[in-house]
Amino acid sequence: MGRRTRIRWVKETPNNFYFPNTEPSFEESIVLTISEFESMRLKHYLNFDQNAAADEMGISQPTFSRILENAHQKTTQALIKGKLIKIYGGNIDYKVSFIGYGCIDCNHEWEDNSASKDNKVNCVKCNSKNIYFFVREQI
Repeated sequence: MGRRTRIRWVKETPNNFYFPNTEPSFEESIVLTISEFESMRLKHYLNFDQNAAADEMGISQPTFSRILENAHQKTTQALIKGKLIKIYGGNIDYKVSFIGYGCIDCNHEWEDNSASKDNKVNCVKCNSKNIYFFVREQI
């Protein structure tokens, strides 16, 4: 049988037991950049070490460490103050092997490496304008 768990001393309990505890306004939100989100995903969700995670993001390990620290500070602030976390923005690019489109009307999908999501494209099969854009990552 293992040792009993010792009591942990804390200064105070959280003000909110649900996250977020209210519907916060935009001004009451914390903005996490996409690179900060990605650093947390690689380090804590996929369990990469910092060197491997930095390589995956194409940055140095010290830069990765700073990005991760900023993400931790913002996430901690949001948790303690019950603020909404919004994830967007930052200086990023996507690792892609191809770009493609899909038609909502006929379910046809096609690749187009010369395309971008800003191009206005019609379905190559049914000529519908009701399409979506997707990106497939490198494996």
